[in-house]
Amino acid sequence: MQDQTFSRLAFCATLASWVAISCAPAESDSNNDGGGGGGEATATSSVSSTSSSTSGSGGATSTSSTTVAGTGGDSSGGSGGAEPTGSGGAGTGGWPEGAIPMGNAPVPSAGCGKATTLTTKEYTISSSGQNRVYYVDMPKNYDMNKPYRLFYTSHWIGSRWQDVEGQDFYFLKPQLEADGEQAIFVAPSSDGATWQEKDHALFDDIMELMNENVCYDTTRVFATGFSFGGMITYSLSTNHQAEIRAAVGIAPANYNIWLPEKTRKPIAWMHTTGMTDGTCPWVNNEGQKRGAKFIALEKAEDNGCTIPDNIPTSNGAYSCFDFKDCDPEHPTRVCTFGGGHTNIDGNPNWIPIESWKFFKQF
Repeated sequence: MQDQTFSRLAFCATLASWVAISCAPAESDSNNDGGGGGGEATATSSVSSTSSSTSGSGGATSTSSTTVAGTGGDSSGGSGGAEPTGSGGAGTGGWPEGAIPMGNAPVPSAGCGKATTLTTKEYTISSSGQNRVYYVDMPKNYDMNKPYRLFYTSHWIGSRWQDVEGQDFYFLKPQLEADGEQAIFVAPSSDGATWQEKDHALFDDIMELMNENVCYDTTRVFATGFSFGGMITYSLSTNHQAEIRAAVGIAPANYNIWLPEKTRKPIAWMHTTGMTDGTCPWVNNEGQKRGAKFIALEKAEDNGCTIPDNIPTSNGAYSCFDFKDCDPEHPTRVCTFGGGHTNIDGNPNWIPIESWKFFKQF
């Protein structure tokens, strides 16, 4: 894993250069919640490779039972939030909607059993009439007959895929490797500083291409991102429950990001929030239900959980709260701590540790 002290300093430098942009949208009264349905893949996918850059720094930052900081308790229940249609043309084997059980057999993508030309590097894809850039990190000694987990990782405001790759995909890759696991990681770059409506179509286009060209488990596609990356992760989670089994938003917000018409279908969800975060706060506007608190409540409601009178939060060491009585396939968790807008907290950094614990239960 990268040296976290260096990553923290690099992140602060990056964040400082974007604070005028990132804080203003997050604190403003303009609401770009939108509506009318998510973007669909309309472009014909085409891929060309370019030379990759592996530079990048950065960093970023998050019933019922409560996991106290440092204990690393696993989420109770849950086995996944995918629906039966799967990704691309592969399908998920006809599971009842939203009911893929814990420990289900992998459902291979159409690319399984076929040699792939994709390697670890940057690619371009035609999406919504534009050439868009994304990065693929393939497992060492890739096995075309093994359905791997696939992680879709989105960067924060003003950054690029290089920053996410430079953090080993929010430090998840070392967590998997420590458990003897490998996965396919995908990291797109936004068009401009922020993620937009057309990035729903970008997700669809990339996943269509991945489905045809690599071997992954269509019931174990996961999404994560920090800050604006957490916001697009949340946005995708509101209408891509059929494609994304579980998602982790790191310091997300539910406003100033384009949102489709929400399907309100269940999806396994976790997010982290620092209680002194002024960019993507726990509560931005109680009356308008803006803030990370309301993401947790929305997901808990969608997932059939019992809604508590108050969600326990921590202003000190991190504490994770698992909503109770959720659909067994859709655990819902929120982790809070006495920190700000970051994806690096503690030594060791608990955020990727808890994220991987959440993901690997499926």
